[in-house]
Amino acid sequence: MPFDAKPVREVTRIAAYVCTDQGATVARSVVERNGGNSNLLHGGGLSGAGRMSESLPDVDIVLTEIGNIPVEMACECVSEICRTGADVIVLGEQTDIGTYRALLKSGALEYFAFPVTADDILSVEREAPRQPNPIEAAPPQPVTLSPVVAVAGCTGGVGASLLAQNLSFHAGGTKGNTNRTALLDADLHFGSQAIDLDRDETVGLFEALKAPDRVDTTFLNATMDHVSDHFSMYSHQARAGQNVLSYESGLSRILPALRTEFDAVVIDLPRTLMMQEIELTAQIDTLVLVIPAGFSGVTTATRVIERLSGEHPDLRIVPVLSEVRKDAGLSHKDVAATIGLPIAVTLPECGKALLRAHRAARPLIESQPKGAYASAVRKIWTTAMETTSTPEKPTRKSLIKRVFG
Repeated sequence: MPFDAKPVREVTRIAAYVCTDQGATVARSVVERNGGNSNLLHGGGLSGAGRMSESLPDVDIVLTEIGNIPVEMACECVSEICRTGADVIVLGEQTDIGTYRALLKSGALEYFAFPVTADDILSVEREAPRQPNPIEAAPPQPVTLSPVVAVAGCTGGVGASLLAQNLSFHAGGTKGNTNRTALLDADLHFGSQAIDLDRDETVGLFEALKAPDRVDTTFLNATMDHVSDHFSMYSHQARAGQNVLSYESGLSRILPALRTEFDAVVIDLPRTLMMQEIELTAQIDTLVLVIPAGFSGVTTATRVIERLSGEHPDLRIVPVLSEVRKDAGLSHKDVAATIGLPIAVTLPECGKALLRAHRAARPLIESQPKGAYASAVRKIWTTAMETTSTPEKPTRKSLIKRVFG
């Protein structure tokens, strides 16, 4: 019986990670021409593929798109993917020879600048199949993640959201500060940061939380509200029919992208979410805890400090006493003795200045840069950025005994 003696061509398995429509069109054509299906097409681009390097599908080639991430970061992502044994082909808008050489030096099989066709990509000759961990060069330096400062109030009405807004503006929007700062309004039910500043709500926040793996530089640039050159914001309230619980778990998953893209991240953090989302709290470097001078607020602060100190011993907690709400009028000394930590700063009452700022839809420290509140904000930010360890806390005693004993 006659038979075909020609060897069967070995099929090259290709998966794609892109971040633009142009990249998606090319990648779809490559995958379809190669006999693959849509399950091999993913968002997130090169940075997304790099973050998922430990869970990439078993393929021969990872086709990626560089997007707008820096070349240094792109090279680190390529190296991480190469460690899995897959070859990496990169697509992008960059046309300079420096980018091409850097990517190939980091391990990329090829780099194509748009426009590029499926034939161009499929014609690339692969070397002998790689074995896992083939790179003998020194491992790349890890991507430095920027600090995360969360602001939470022990009770409502103490000015925690106001403080988060003004800390963000001070860090990234005031004269003399050049840090690119992101403000993440984590109150998905009633977050008011965009409303208070008279800005359009960022619907891209819920898109990011629904598909965190898509979040990279391109996505953030397209979906965040860039209030100024150095101050960007995510703030959006849930609409009818949106299940907030299904989105809240995504907050911890988008933080790495924000920490990579910005020099600092400030979170307006609801106290309930702070206690429930352990993975989110684990990524916070400093928690600014806003405490009213009242019994219930101080009791809550004590519980929060004890629990978080046990679950996250590296978390730095900066207690701030708020006079925005007078409450029982406990003294600075009494509050510090009860919670077991020194009060870093006292936020002064600022009703008239705040009224003018809200009417103008401006941060309070911009409306009154030389006022007492602005001075307190600057001190809090300086304290939050310090790296000193949290002092040991004394044994908890009764609140009443602390105050009146």
